[in-house]
Amino acid sequence: MHDEVKKVGRIPDTGGWRMHGRGSTHAKSVNRTYRRGTPTGYVCPHSVVDGFSHLSHTEALPDEGASP
Repeated sequence: MHDEVKKVGRIPDTGGWRMHGRGSTHAKSVNRTYRRGTPTGYVCPHSVVDGFSHLSHTEALPDEGASP
């Protein structure tokens, strides 16, 4: 069994700046929420792969130390 954890930035539900553009009104509203103190944050996908059967499972957990 192989286990891996990676910390990645969370993407807003309505899409990030790559979808709407950096100077769009949507991007500006997201930046305003960052300044108000409500950052999007991070998510940690925990992935486990069985080396023999190549069966895999991934679960998104709030932090790196959380157990599934």
